[in-house]
Amino acid sequence: MRAVVLLLCVALSPPAAPAFGQERAATPPLRAESLEVMVDAVIRDKRGRFLHGLKPDAITVFEDGIQQPVTSFREVRIATPSGEALPNSPLPPASAAARNLLRDQESLPRQPRLVSLVYDRLGPEGRRLSRQASLDLLGHDHGPNTYYGVFYIDRGFRVIQPYTNDPAKLRLAIERATSGERSNFSSDMQAMETVANSTRGSQGAAEALLAASQGGRGPGPVDGGLLPSEQAARMVKEMSDLAEQVNREDVGRMSIFSLWGVVKGLKQMPGRKAALYFAEGLQMPNGLTGQFRALVSDANRANVSIYALDARGLTTASDQTAANLRLAEAAQWSRYVTTTEREDFNANKQEFRTFDRAIDSIYLNPQNTMRELAESTGGFLIAGTNDLRPGLQRLSEEFNTYYEITYRPKNQLLDGSFRAISVKVNDPGAIVQARNGYFALPAMEGQTVFPFEVELLKTLSRRPLPRALDFRAHVLRLHQEAGIEQSVLVFDLPLGQVAFTKDEEAGKYRTHVSVLALLKDEQGRVVAKLSRDVPLHEPLDRLEGFRQGRFIVTRTVRLPPGRYLLESAAADYEGRRAGARRSVLVIQPHRPRPDISEICLVRRVEPMREDRDLLDPFQTPAGRVIPTLIDTVPGGGGRMLSVFFSMYPDRSIAQRPKLILDLVKDGKLLARSVPPLPDADAGGAVPYVANTPLDNVKPGQYEFRATLVQGEAAARKSIYVNVE
Repeated sequence: MRAVVLLLCVALSPPAAPAFGQERAATPPLRAESLEVMVDAVIRDKRGRFLHGLKPDAITVFEDGIQQPVTSFREVRIATPSGEALPNSPLPPASAAARNLLRDQESLPRQPRLVSLVYDRLGPEGRRLSRQASLDLLGHDHGPNTYYGVFYIDRGFRVIQPYTNDPAKLRLAIERATSGERSNFSSDMQAMETVANSTRGSQGAAEALLAASQGGRGPGPVDGGLLPSEQAARMVKEMSDLAEQVNREDVGRMSIFSLWGVVKGLKQMPGRKAALYFAEGLQMPNGLTGQFRALVSDANRANVSIYALDARGLTTASDQTAANLRLAEAAQWSRYVTTTEREDFNANKQEFRTFDRAIDSIYLNPQNTMRELAESTGGFLIAGTNDLRPGLQRLSEEFNTYYEITYRPKNQLLDGSFRAISVKVNDPGAIVQARNGYFALPAMEGQTVFPFEVELLKTLSRRPLPRALDFRAHVLRLHQEAGIEQSVLVFDLPLGQVAFTKDEEAGKYRTHVSVLALLKDEQGRVVAKLSRDVPLHEPLDRLEGFRQGRFIVTRTVRLPPGRYLLESAAADYEGRRAGARRSVLVIQPHRPRPDISEICLVRRVEPMREDRDLLDPFQTPAGRVIPTLIDTVPGGGGRMLSVFFSMYPDRSIAQRPKLILDLVKDGKLLARSVPPLPDADAGGAVPYVANTPLDNVKPGQYEFRATLVQGEAAARKSIYVNVE
């Protein structure tokens, strides 16, 4: 847990506290051009009844305890759960200033409403309850401007149905999502990419939706009730992109990041937005608290309310049991370390872990985590019942009856800090339900900005770029398919230069590293982003291994021909140092087959826990390759030069391809081999790891060359390596 505390201290530190020494003082703070915050507030009296007809001067908004100027205010009353239209709140007979504060009420009946139904790894009874509740909601709260999307989470993130208002499609999607089928992540990613590609190019569709939401009559259902296709493509693509970042993480991370993908897809959409999260609890390890808070913040900035539904129904078991056991364990060790007279390593280690156990106990109640997620975003938790319909009726009422408040924050600095929001009503008996705050993060079109990335973005804005940390970032080019370059963005940071702090009594060391890489097109738009934030508390006996290791992160990217700028930055928070780099990438419009990817050195090969994923170019039949961007390897007895590349034979050529491997020094051929070539996989690629013994190789620079020959055609790639 101390690692999480350190993360938050860095991510939320004010601009006046330099992260890497006084050099940062010269960096201008990131400012918003016109930052506005929208808050949906449900306001009831002490008996739980809606308070209607409130005037702008009856409500006050605070951010971090400071009153904010409200720029827009209206009461939204769209429809009852049965679909009966409600009258809009009357215009107050107030001054011109008050009238200017109210938006046009005529647009309300046509304002789009988006509901995301998200089902997360449900058991048989949970599927039954969730299916019945969803179908009931669909039958009672459905209109021409209400769009539902259906999603499922298990080992991966699955789009069952993009947003539509077609009841037949939605009923079928709900049945599929609650059928218990497990998803195949590889095929799902390909399916989502197909959906995004097939719906691109509908000119004006998004503009038509915006026009409809702003009071125009607007079009009817598009494409059989689907949300306009350009917008749908962007939403599906953004959802899949974010889910792809963690598609090989553990199950606990998948829930949070998949929900985040749904929120991100809704971010640019107008109207009332809600996500109904059906789950049997939400487990959140200590290391995810920062990401959890960022998810809540992004939902609040996107004006998405999350309603959590515990699909376990009425249970006799207590969710608090595991939490109490962990808290009791922490108390037991606390008594031990404070009463024992012996000073030993075990006591010190357990003392260090006592705080972690106590914090763990807070998050081991999965229902509490669901409640926190819902209430922090303006929703609520439905739990402890086998009949979810009353809770859904309340949800439907809130979805259709609320106050929409917009304000312009007095603090326009985008410093990554969390800004707490509170809404107060003059009526002392009023109960306000609204989102609790957001992270002040800069906008990046098409990308999610994480709080820890703010410091790295500031590092990239310095002139000159800092060079205190040495690392490499590179786009490893694989091949072209249908005019699109298949590539991998690789970040490689040697850990020997990273500072650490020893805790001798606890027997641990502490370190904290963050990295960021941005790939921009010729217009300066970010087309791909890679980032990681890793605070570590590890046993001292692992320190030597840490020093010898490398922090390597990869992300697959697909790029059309053109010129790109790669900007990368790394931060060592214990050492208070940073580094940044820039490089140019040019992708030509044509690469013939047969073809060979760029060659890279292999750091190690890890065994794969699941079936091979064809979307991961580093997976081979022998395991998953971890690449490295270094160009120097140790030689001598028992040493090996290990490289990785992929081959792409031409399927139109009948002859079987042949691979030739050469080791060259100063233009002279030293060794040649013609190994047997495996068959291509279903995607037409032949991933290959080549190992060359260095027992008798003298120090110097060598060229490793791979040539693929097929019929009269050939392709060749080389890598230059220094052998020490």
